[in-house]
Amino acid sequence: MECILKYFSTAVARTGAQLLVVFGVVFALAVVLWFVSQGIRGMVSSRLGMVYYYLVAPGVACHETGHALGCLLTGTKIVEFVPFKPSSDGTLGYVSHELPDGGSFLGNVAQFVISTGPVWFGSAVILGLSCLVGGAGLLPDVQSYFPEGTPPATWEYVSNVFLAAFQMLRNAVCVWNWRSPWIAFYLYAVFCIASEITLSGPDLKGMWKGCAAIVVVLFVINLFPYVGGWLNMGIVWAKPYLFLVQTVLAFVLLMDLAFFGVAFVFTKVFRAGR
Repeated sequence: MECILKYFSTAVARTGAQLLVVFGVVFALAVVLWFVSQGIRGMVSSRLGMVYYYLVAPGVACHETGHALGCLLTGTKIVEFVPFKPSSDGTLGYVSHELPDGGSFLGNVAQFVISTGPVWFGSAVILGLSCLVGGAGLLPDVQSYFPEGTPPATWEYVSNVFLAAFQMLRNAVCVWNWRSPWIAFYLYAVFCIASEITLSGPDLKGMWKGCAAIVVVLFVINLFPYVGGWLNMGIVWAKPYLFLVQTVLAFVLLMDLAFFGVAFVFTKVFRAGR
């Protein structure tokens, strides 16, 4: 009985470690970004009204494009794609699509990909813009955070994500040409995307449904140590790329916190002016 419990607990531990590396940090950052973004939206929209929503229209379009790309990747038919159209119910844009087969594993995975599309696509756009404005010198030295023998998922790994994000922020200060008008465009684009990269209620519902299916499959795979070993090797190979995505999200969070501070000062000045 003790051997059986140890066997299953090992599979659970491996599954948890894999989820932490592949999804955990990303969605933890996404949740924090949601709270920060809601704070910015609440402060600025209360002063600017609908003007704020038109201000972040590029970010809304980026968000909906992420959903649309998720549909294309999973072969889900898009019924209607509206990147930006504010309405009285608070909807700023939407992607109507056929629902994947919710009773199948592939259907749940498709729903997961579609629901989380804004996170992955938004991160990719911000990474691309960062490289375009700052060049390769903006990116952190990813390999320096992976000493040989480091396991796929450790608290050191999580802390390294934030260290790399601070390195990226420091690099930005050093390599950006602050006199260039492109910096203002870049900051505006990051503000828009970071404000709308978060997931709505329906997005979260689809994400958790798909995530549950992925957890079950990973657990079953890890019940077979040899197959689970191959899966771990694949994650180790992909870890630098996953690390870069997570670092970009942490970098966005740092930028969003700065925007939050600016929004706070803006509301205070606006209130004093009245």
